[in-house]
Amino acid sequence: MLETLSVHPRICERIRSGPLGRWVDDFVDVLAGREYATSTIRRHVRAAAIFSDWLDQQDIAATDIDETLVSRFVSGLSRRPSATRPSGRQSVVAGGVRLLAAHLWAREVAARRRPVAVRCEADQWLERFDDHLVHVHGLVVGTRRVYRRYAAALLAECAGTPTPDWSRLTVPMIAAFVQARAERLGPSARRNPGTAARAFLRFLATRGVIPAGIEGAVPTIREWKHAALPRAVAAEDVQRVLAAVDETRPSGLRDRAILLLLIRLGLRAGEVAALAVNDVDWHNGTVRVAGKGGHERRLPLPADVGEALVAALRSRPPTSSPDVIFATALPPYGQLGSGSVTCVAQRALRRAGVTVPRPGAHVFRHTLASQMVRRDVPMKTVSDLLGHARLHTTTIYAKLDRETLATIALPWPGGAR
Repeated sequence: MLETLSVHPRICERIRSGPLGRWVDDFVDVLAGREYATSTIRRHVRAAAIFSDWLDQQDIAATDIDETLVSRFVSGLSRRPSATRPSGRQSVVAGGVRLLAAHLWAREVAARRRPVAVRCEADQWLERFDDHLVHVHGLVVGTRRVYRRYAAALLAECAGTPTPDWSRLTVPMIAAFVQARAERLGPSARRNPGTAARAFLRFLATRGVIPAGIEGAVPTIREWKHAALPRAVAAEDVQRVLAAVDETRPSGLRDRAILLLLIRLGLRAGEVAALAVNDVDWHNGTVRVAGKGGHERRLPLPADVGEALVAALRSRPPTSSPDVIFATALPPYGQLGSGSVTCVAQRALRRAGVTVPRPGAHVFRHTLASQMVRRDVPMKTVSDLLGHARLHTTTIYAKLDRETLATIALPWPGGAR
């Protein structure tokens, strides 16, 4: 019940008189039963109040809440400033609203997806494109989502919806679309619009609806791959990061194991989050890692990493799944996501007083690769450890050998600098 949370009476009144009034008490009871902290439940109730006001203003009933509606509401929330995310962090209200919506869908108050009798032609093309990305290119969900978003925008702006007019899809329009999208993005994402548009146009050409070769209209976004050194921290800073972990707490033991996987094996945040008990072969001292694109690799498990994993397993919350290695520190206990692994890395760097551009889990991956290259480890070995699909990807670390590079550097025009 709302009254047990010491929620302000005006907020209680707002919710009870709004579209969500009939279900809010049940929502609170479910959160309490899942052992959410009182302060967290109170925060989610405030989010529900904001969502309820918005529904009331839009004249939308609770039975009409679906994924599209939730996304529409969340996209309108202001974002919090962030030093590591140029676009800012999502409002805390978003998490509460998504949790409430999931509760309503579970109770069958509303449907997550509304049944659509007939999808428009543009949507059908986007679904075919998504199937093509899965079965021909084997792309993962996150990558397909990016491709589909740009493909939908390209259709809407250049061919029209709901029924595309393929004759409108001209070279100047394609080039202008990609250029405009790329200009809004940072260096690391600037190539995404062109890559997605090129893949979509090639797909349409194979279906015979547009001329073959029109993907050549997509402008090439120049990117100097080796313009900057990889983000890395010094060896002494790595030790400071590990020393700053509070191992007297269960969450500290978990964080130490996560950090060691990042530091010693160079795993990606998503690879650490997906790690399960069955992935560790304790007898042979190896660990199976599910990498990008569904590619698996088996890596040797260093003794200190194995000991840290054992300590993390022994300190897990008792209600977590038996196969989960890294669980949340607060109820409801569940498996950590890749974003949480990144947060663990960011907190560890901050506690140790280590400053690095774009701090996160990937910093330690760069650090390990940099150390291996400086020790003259073969590039193929570095590539296999990191799980790079192409050796060319690993060559970014070759420029770390500054002494060798200096011997082939051309003199600066006009004299030494």
